[in-house]
Amino acid sequence: MIFGNGVIGGIIELTNGVKQISIFELNEINISIISFLIGFGGLSVLFQVYSIISKENISIKPYFYGKLLQGIISFFVTFLLVSCL
Repeated sequence: MIFGNGVIGGIIELTNGVKQISIFELNEINISIISFLIGFGGLSVLFQVYSIISKENISIKPYFYGKLLQGIISFFVTFLLVSCL
C-alpha cells in the first residue's frame, strides 16, 4: 500500500483515507496529516453540503476555504503538539 493513496483517499473520503494512513508508522507528519484530513472533512462532505446549499443560491466558496483553513491549522497545531511531546 502506498502512503499517497491514503492521503488522496482521505481528501476524497475521510474515513477510508485515515484508515489507510494509520497502517503506516505513526510519526509527527502522519499524525498531522490525519489531523488535516479530519479538519478538512473530505470532498464527499463538501459535495453533500453543496447539494443542500445549491437550492438556496448560496456560494460554496466560503465553506470550502474555511474547511481548508481548518485543516491547515489542524495540521500545524497537531504537528507542534506532537513534536513537543
